[in-house]
Amino acid sequence: MTKTSAQPADDSPLERYFKVLESVAISGEGAIVTEIATNCQLPLGTAHRLLQNLLRTGLLTNKEGRRKDYQLGERLLRLLHAGTDSARLAIAVQPILDQLANQFDETCYLARLVGHQVVSVAWAAPNGGLRGHVVPGHILAPHVAASAKAILAFQSDVLIDRILSEPLPQLTPETKVARGDVERDYAQVRDNQFATCWNEMEVGFGAIAVPIPIPDIGVIYSVGTAGFTERLSRRPVADFVGQLQKAVEPLVRALREPSAQR
Repeated sequence: MTKTSAQPADDSPLERYFKVLESVAISGEGAIVTEIATNCQLPLGTAHRLLQNLLRTGLLTNKEGRRKDYQLGERLLRLLHAGTDSARLAIAVQPILDQLANQFDETCYLARLVGHQVVSVAWAAPNGGLRGHVVPGHILAPHVAASAKAILAFQSDVLIDRILSEPLPQLTPETKVARGDVERDYAQVRDNQFATCWNEMEVGFGAIAVPIPIPDIGVIYSVGTAGFTERLSRRPVADFVGQLQKAVEPLVRALREPSAQR
């Protein structure tokens, strides 16, 4: 019988990476390589090599100061948010969406980037009755929906290229399907910090949305309002944008809490 040298499960390469990530996660404000090596019972050189590999993948980041404190990276933090239960998110943001819906007398909703799709995860209708067409679980067209534009405008070129390489359906005569037109829309969103959709998804229907930047993560959420253009046009777009942007800070607090409880 030939003997095989099986590595102990608790000392496998994958386990070492997890230990390093756990050590950084519990450090709070960041940890230096010597602290991580000690906590993980690793040689300093091994800890340094693992940290460099995790930096290259985006799972960790580090401050460029002399100490080079290591912290959880944007890619890992986005994964944590993407895995947060939608029902828990909806409960956390519902009071804020309810308040916005009653201010506007229109449907308001929260959207989230999941993989390469933007999905509605929570919504609120005004006390006066049902409005709009956005309900939780809908996939929002990347070239049409204001909430999708408000998120995708801030994503990497790689992700945008993947999304826009797929055929974009012409939903109405106003729908922009040429890649250059959609990219110009995204650029305008970055400049103005809000997105709109007028007769692009359905004739007579419109929406306004703003991005929700989360520290260390970026934009993977947006908040918006939607309804018939005849009603939305009764007040300036700037009024909607101003109220939506005022809701961003409380939404950030609400969105970070469910993720922290996982």
